[in-house]
Parts: sequence; structure tokens; C-alpha cells
Amino acid sequence: MSNPTASARIVSVVGAAGEIGTELCARLPGILGPGWRLRAADLRDDVAHGISPLDITDLDAYARHCAGVDTVIHLAGERDHEAGWDRLVGPNVIGAHHAFAAAQQAGCRRVVFASSVHAVAGHRPDERLGPATLPHPSGLYGATKVWGESLARVYADHGALSCICVRIGWAGAADDRRKLRVADARDLYLTYDDAARLFGACVLADDEVRFAVLNGASANTGSRFPVDAARRVVGYQPQDDAHVLWARLAD
Repeated sequence: MSNPTASARIVSVVGAAGEIGTELCARLPGILGPGWRLRAADLRDDVAHGISPLDITDLDAYARHCAGVDTVIHLAGERDHEAGWDRLVGPNVIGAHHAFAAAQQAGCRRVVFASSVHAVAGHRPDERLGPATLPHPSGLYGATKVWGESLARVYADHGALSCICVRIGWAGAADDRRKLRVADARDLYLTYDDAARLFGACVLADDEVRFAVLNGASANTGSRFPVDAARRVVGYQPQDDAHVLWARLAD
């Protein structure tokens, strides 16, 4: 975590104990710089790592957490792609709404919402999945991510919030042989380092960015899940290419 200062702007990572949240909390301070500090929260608190408890289905608690926050990175939710409605409705439907409602209530500047490639994974496997691709969820999980993107549009259009949605592909370490050996995964791969670069760019983007849906991937050669818009809209500068990483590991 970065050292707090009186003048530092606060970025909140909600879902900080999860896979991506853990990696972002370790990397964001170096990307955002000394003018920022992190406030981390998760349903599972971890005092040793500075993570406070937060139930995202409790709107009042979420709004209190957002007090004084500049940008909320909302990563929390049920991640099981096979989960049914009973498991999804609380964290992914109600909790997603609370992210935007709490941020607006607390006067935050921006919400960066963790969407998913599953919001468009129902399209043909050979179809290019740009950020302007119409939603075609692959299941209920993907449908909840479409819901989150729709909420972002509403709050950006009718409130004071800037809202950026990141359709995360397949996140992993740059040396994860198990994930990188899967050819389809390499097309969607987002290294943890590039994830921090992307979410950091979303935090630092100009206030003129009122709403955007961006693909969350590394600079993977020939990918049908391109990151051109993320480069253009928020200045994302990916450094990794999953195909190159796998070639090195496979040697």
C-alpha cells in the first residue's frame, strides 16, 4: 500500500482479496504514484494486508466506504461462470448496483467496473469482439455483467459519475504455464502487470471520459479481442503478449 498523505487522492479497490484485486493492490501504488493511496475492501477482511470488511449488498455500508474516495474499482462479485441465479443475484446484481449508487451518493468522481468477456462470449468463436460489440452473454454470469455495463451507462448519462467498464478476458501471471498453454486463452489473456496498467490508466484518465466499455487484455498478437480502444480512450500501454510469453515458456 502507498503511504497516505493529507492531500492524496483515494482509489478504492472493492474485492481486494480476490485474485485480480490482490494483484492490483500490489501494483497500483507504483503506477498511480505518491499522489494516490489505496483503500481496500472485501467481504473477507484481512487486517494484516489493510483490507477492511465490506458487504456490497449493504448500500449504506458501501456508501460509508466510499466517503472521500475519488475512484472506485469494483471487482467484487460471484466469479463462478456456472453459478445460478441464487448465487448471482446478491453480489452481481444488487452489489453491482450498489457500486454505482454508493459512489454517486458519496460524491466519487469515477467507477471502474470489472465486466467480463462473458458479456459477449455468446458470439461466434471466429467473431471479432470489439468493445462496441453488442452484448451476447454466454450465460447468467455474463448477463449480470451486461447488467453492470447498463448501470454504468445510466449513471454516466443521468448522474455526475464517470463510468468505465473493463471486459476482463482471462487474467493470469506472465509465467502461468497451465493457463498459457490453452491457445484460446492466449487470445484473451491479461497478465497481472497489464491489468494494473489498464486499471491504473482508467483511474488516471481525463474527466472527459464520461463512459466507456473497454476490452481487458494484453497486447496479444492477432487477437479477436483487441485493446485499440483502451489505448486510445484511457492511454493504456500494455507490455505483454501471451503468444510471445507462451513461446518462451514452451522452449
